[in-house]
Amino acid sequence: MKILEGEIELREDTRVAEQAKPAVENEEHVEQANQLSGIQKKLRVRTDDLIPRIRALPEGETLFAKEIMLLSQVAVVMVEAKSILAEPNTGGEAIAAETEVIELLLQSKRINPNGGGGGGSSPGGGGGGDTSDSAIALLGKGVNEREVRVQKDVHHATGDSTSTLPEEFRAGLDEYFNRIVDPNG
Repeated sequence: MKILEGEIELREDTRVAEQAKPAVENEEHVEQANQLSGIQKKLRVRTDDLIPRIRALPEGETLFAKEIMLLSQVAVVMVEAKSILAEPNTGGEAIAAETEVIELLLQSKRINPNGGGGGGSSPGGGGGGDTSDSAIALLGKGVNEREVRVQKDVHHATGDSTSTLPEEFRAGLDEYFNRIVDPNG
C-alpha cells in the first residue's frame, strides 16, 4: 500500500514539475526531474524487495502468484518511468507510465481498495484481484468522492435560551466587520 501511495504522490509531483516548467530555469527543471527519477528508483527497489518477501510466506508462491506477477510487471514499468524522468521528461509520457504503475498495483488483491480483510484459507479475504477503480480515482491526496458528510447541530454550552444576539451587539459586530473589510470606511 505504501508503494501505491508513493507512486500516486510521485505522479502528482511530476504533474507539478511539468506545470512549473515554463516558470523555472531549465537547470532547475532538470534537477526536479532527476529528483523524481530518484524517487521512482527507490519505489522500484521497494517493489523488488517485496517480491522475495511474498515468496517467503508459507505457500506464498502459490497463494500470491498473481501478485508476484503483477509486482514484476510493476517493476518493469517503474524502470521505464525512471528513464523517462531522467531524460528529463515530466510530461504526458512520464505521467502515463506512472499511471500504468498505479493501475497495475490496483489489480493486486493485497492493495485492492475494495478487498476485504479476513482470515481462513484465503488470507486477505475479499477481492479477486480485479478492481473497477481506476488510477484516476486516486487523483490528488485526500479526495474521497464516496465521502458522506453529515451536518450535525452544534449547541452552545451556555446561553442556549436565544438564537440571536441583542441588537446593540449585532450593530457593533457589523461595524467591526465592515471596518475590517474596508479600513478607510
